[in-house]
Amino acid sequence: MSNPLVRNILAAVAGVIVAGFAVGIVESAGHLIFPPPAGLDITNPDDQARLMEIIPLGAKIAVVVAWFTGAIAGIATARKISTRNWPAWVPMLLMIAASVWTTTLFPHPVWMVVCAVVLPLIALYLIGRFIPCLLYT
Repeated sequence: MSNPLVRNILAAVAGVIVAGFAVGIVESAGHLIFPPPAGLDITNPDDQARLMEIIPLGAKIAVVVAWFTGAIAGIATARKISTRNWPAWVPMLLMIAASVWTTTLFPHPVWMVVCAVVLPLIALYLIGRFIPCLLYT
């Protein structure tokens, strides 16, 4: 693609799409490993408030892994396609926003809220630091 602006915008959009798919795949795997407790209706506000007390630690970790995997996949995709650094920030910032928003829907442990903010930042750092073939000026 000859227009760098269009390429960078498409890189950011592709990064967001890939991040979303990655989160969906990993969270689906987590739900297969840790199915929701029987009799729990996640549309019921009372059940939502109890959800984090009921589900096992592994289910919570699976969600956090999904957020991190989505951030890594989205950032790497944006960096690979783009000719600049800024498109990688788009999926990172959207992953932070989506994860934080998710934690506000019903009570989450503090460590999950911290992970919602910190892990996408770590993902951006790791992609830039350890995958130099994805670095651009």
